[in-house]
Amino acid sequence: MASEDLEARIRRLEDRAEIQELVAVYGRRIDDRDIEGIADLYTEDAMFDSTDGPIHGRGPVMDYYRRQLDRYGMTYHYPHSHTIEFTGPDTATGVVSAHAELAILPTPFLVALRYLDQYRREHGRWKFVSRRALQLYAAPLAELPDVLATPLRRRWPGTEPTTADIPENLDTWKAYTSAQSSA
Repeated sequence: MASEDLEARIRRLEDRAEIQELVAVYGRRIDDRDIEGIADLYTEDAMFDSTDGPIHGRGPVMDYYRRQLDRYGMTYHYPHSHTIEFTGPDTATGVVSAHAELAILPTPFLVALRYLDQYRREHGRWKFVSRRALQLYAAPLAELPDVLATPLRRRWPGTEPTTADIPENLDTWKAYTSAQSSA
């Protein structure tokens, strides 16, 4: 094996570890209310897409975080599985399955989500270019036993229950359920 190949493979492993750490640090900084630290994880041209739709630019994205975090008491964000695909030497995409526990006072709340990420190395560090949060469910903890049996799994306080982002909207889900119903 050529030493260049080995160096490239080691570099790719280091990049993967750094991106996984980026995702882990994100959750901790959200929970710690470290807005400056969160901002440092994003590129200047960042985009975040969640309950309010896509927001562009690091400043507006941080304003969104402030508004959201002002609504919550304690939070606990934790990533589960994380896949990464490198699209170039300094770019990658990722899919992160995660949960968040939220205190939307006085109600304890649980959210299951999937982040669709784009990453870019800037000034020697991997950062988020974009994060899109798709919700599998968002519900008060007391409603969790019933929420998984319905498509109306987004139950944010003060709003009517609505359909979840995933899995029903995924092409694979639609193909599977279509095949099952025609069998």
